[in-house]
Amino acid sequence: MADIFLSYSRADRPTAQTIAEALEAEGFEVWWDKVLQAGQTYDEVTETMLRDSHIVIVLWSQTSVKSTWVRAEATLGQRKCVLVPAMIEDAERPIMFELMQTADLIGWDGDRAEERWTNFVADLKQARGRPKPTDTGAEAPVAAAPKPEVKPAAPAQPAMATPEGPPEPVIEPPTSHAPAPKTKKGGAGALLGVAALALMAGGGWYGYQYWQGQQCELCPTMVTVSGGTFAMGSTENDRERTGNEGPVRDVTISSFAISQTEVTYADWQICVDAEACDAPLFAGEGDYPVVGVSWEDARAYARWLSTETGRAYRLPTEAEWEYAARGGTDTPYWWGSAYERENGSGTAAEPTSSLATNGYGIAGMTSNVREWTLDCYVNNYSNAPTDGSAVTSDGCTYRVVRGGSFENAPADHRTSARSRYRPTTEVDHIGIRLVAD
Repeated sequence: MADIFLSYSRADRPTAQTIAEALEAEGFEVWWDKVLQAGQTYDEVTETMLRDSHIVIVLWSQTSVKSTWVRAEATLGQRKCVLVPAMIEDAERPIMFELMQTADLIGWDGDRAEERWTNFVADLKQARGRPKPTDTGAEAPVAAAPKPEVKPAAPAQPAMATPEGPPEPVIEPPTSHAPAPKTKKGGAGALLGVAALALMAGGGWYGYQYWQGQQCELCPTMVTVSGGTFAMGSTENDRERTGNEGPVRDVTISSFAISQTEVTYADWQICVDAEACDAPLFAGEGDYPVVGVSWEDARAYARWLSTETGRAYRLPTEAEWEYAARGGTDTPYWWGSAYERENGSGTAAEPTSSLATNGYGIAGMTSNVREWTLDCYVNNYSNAPTDGSAVTSDGCTYRVVRGGSFENAPADHRTSARSRYRPTTEVDHIGIRLVAD
């Protein structure tokens, strides 16, 4: 059993590592997700380690206070362990934790001789001697520590309406007599229940993504697209048709999940902070689509996300991309036969949350910025596979890019339009979107 379970947002990993190493130097045994062993996944061990630890330290920051996952861990820590909150940034804590005594580590740089740190360690040693709530049935004790002046947190807002089409599962308010979600090894299901408690205490319901029962703050919001057969390419009736969009052939696609929006700067920055991705060539922020990333950069991001979450992410094949972009239609544009400015692109990239969605509930598939696909570019479909797999070739010179952008003509926003770029290309109108099986 570890002395301490460290709960934090991945955006705060550098600070969490500094604190974890300092605690270990003080003689504490600390568990945090960076010490997962090869072959272990987060949902397999997290709840066990959290329940078995004597103390749960939650690091509150501007990011972690918004994380449903951190709130869930803090809630379970409060009920089953000795909870010791610590502020590492000035932020408004969730309401249910607002009245707890909280250590002030804002701006602490790792100096173990600093008075705030020595007081924090003394509180932890005292807390280690207290019984856990499960030993007595009492409420979780909280270590005494200076409480920074923080304004009460605003009530959480209700969840946004679910887009059309079959989305990934989201947590719904529990109904009486409903069985708990079943997951392997029994860990994640309970955490989902705790997450629900945390959400209710925060004042509202938030839909969030989870993978095999694991709530995932890293995961892009995914939309599940049911498999089927469609005619890929453009027909002779399409006045804007080009020679590389045919011959039209029937392609059968298996079901897959695709990100509801293009990958954003906020998504990418987490990978940059983890030192697994390079900063994009062009600066941006928030939910604007990340651009200035090459095909190789995109693949590196997908590999990192797969490793972090245990779910296999990748770029879409060209066939998957077109199938999803059509949204169940067979017209040149997913909305009809003629270009419509309100569904197309403006004069610059726009926030992904502001874009129109097609019949599958996917936003900005043929507008905003172009998107890398997995395929090697070949100038026609004569020998292309019909099972939805990617076109591959040794020494591939160009990769397929799909969709229109703010720099492209209306015809490039058609669902069948294709383009090619060298995989090292980094320009301001090409971004990425991911899929998962």
